[in-house]
Amino acid sequence: MDNTKTWDVIVVRDVMAPMRDGVHLATDLYFPAENRRPLEQKLPAVLQRTPYNKSSCEGMADFFAKHGYLSAVQDCRGRYKSEGEFLPNIKEPEDGYDAVEWLAKDPSCNGKVGTYGCSYMAWVQFKMATQNPPSLVTMIPYQAGINQYHDASRRGGALNLGGLQWWLQQAISSKEAQQNPVIAQAVQTMEQNFLQWAYRLPWRRDQTPLNAAPQYEDVAFQSYFENVDYSDFWRQPGFATGDNLESYPNIPTLWVTGWYDQYFYRATTINSYQEMVKTNKENQYLMVGPWTHNNFNSTIGDVNFGSGGGNIKSYDDYMKLELQWFNHWMKDDFSVDVGKAVKVFVMGGGDGKRHENGHLNHGGTWHSYDTWPPKGVQTKEFYLNQDGTLSQDKPNQGRSSTTYTYDPRNPVSSNHGHFSLGPRDQIELPTLPGMGVSSMPIASRPDVLVFQTPSLSEDVKIMGNMKAVLWISSDAPDTDFFVKLIDVYPSSPDYPTGYAFPVSEGILRVRYRD
Repeated sequence: MDNTKTWDVIVVRDVMAPMRDGVHLATDLYFPAENRRPLEQKLPAVLQRTPYNKSSCEGMADFFAKHGYLSAVQDCRGRYKSEGEFLPNIKEPEDGYDAVEWLAKDPSCNGKVGTYGCSYMAWVQFKMATQNPPSLVTMIPYQAGINQYHDASRRGGALNLGGLQWWLQQAISSKEAQQNPVIAQAVQTMEQNFLQWAYRLPWRRDQTPLNAAPQYEDVAFQSYFENVDYSDFWRQPGFATGDNLESYPNIPTLWVTGWYDQYFYRATTINSYQEMVKTNKENQYLMVGPWTHNNFNSTIGDVNFGSGGGNIKSYDDYMKLELQWFNHWMKDDFSVDVGKAVKVFVMGGGDGKRHENGHLNHGGTWHSYDTWPPKGVQTKEFYLNQDGTLSQDKPNQGRSSTTYTYDPRNPVSSNHGHFSLGPRDQIELPTLPGMGVSSMPIASRPDVLVFQTPSLSEDVKIMGNMKAVLWISSDAPDTDFFVKLIDVYPSSPDYPTGYAFPVSEGILRVRYRD
């Protein structure tokens, strides 16, 4: 087939794919066509499975069909037109396997299936891969984690409020809510006032508007309030996909994430890629851009990164990259050069001025490497000193310490990272009711300790995983420690008080330190 040619598309909607337990999942099939008839030759297929309504993925599905693929989009179990109950993640391993093998047997398919998708649509790929479907040829998971407890429900043991809010959003679009607008309105009011409800944690069953959607209330309480430790509940294949990497098929995989994606926390995608390489899986590739969740803009948060020589500036650009990947691995089009195994956007190098759009010119460029971390990277240790300095010289005093008062009733706002927020100057945002002082520097809070190097005389590239080692004592029953790495811009005409640019962060609830 000529991979440069585009085709017409015929869509067959709501084909019900049978699962092994008798439940049927609604699937839209997009066929490349000519003269109003599907092509007669058998084609490779690409599949995306979603809880967000398959019709919302029409543009992507149509794109791949136009370029010569049998393209399928499927509503996950219990969502929109699919049968069954939506139990996020639990049934996705078997459902994903069954969907891949069902699609591979379609008369228009040549038996090869590839998968793609962002966020939950990437999660389902990981879960499906634990079952090693024989027809699966390649995957492109974009921005997701491989462990539901560590990467979604909790972060370093601390409750992930973003994940809890996501579950409310799914309840609003649940079948119960679609059938009864009163249910939708009740849960929507709760979601719109989420910070107020977060201040009332922990919730109790039957005491929130979520009880109007009992199935969703049950899952929320099991996932966020009742199984707070990493127990057998979380070790199910649908949750702990990272515990089953050895069962993944040996197939080409393109791991994609962004420095400011919510699933970059704990370097989730990078660590997963590294673990797959350790298990001797071949053709593992990694791409990390300066992006937030499901976003390819060159301006993120209040920062301009510029193109930096990269060719991904929009979702259309990214789909073209996916198409090239599929053409290479599913159509044996070796004119497509997939390049080196690792492509990362190295942030920095801009002039630091305020652009006419009001954003900081931080800059950055794309680099390609054979491995991650790149060869030749050196590990360097920096020490926290009592006087607030951060130095490579070991402290010479025998013993020193610094203290602060930790009050969980007055949390520090993050102002960084999650979903579309992106990098921003580290000033406080309005957070839980009555907490913090909006627009004040986060570093000025009495419960925030700052350790800072002297001004850098030359550029420094930071490559690989960072680790903070703290020696602590506390008179509290438990404590959260949150560490940020900040690139401090000096004061300038555009930024008279300077600019605190967030590079990376991590959190740990101390009871989980071991």
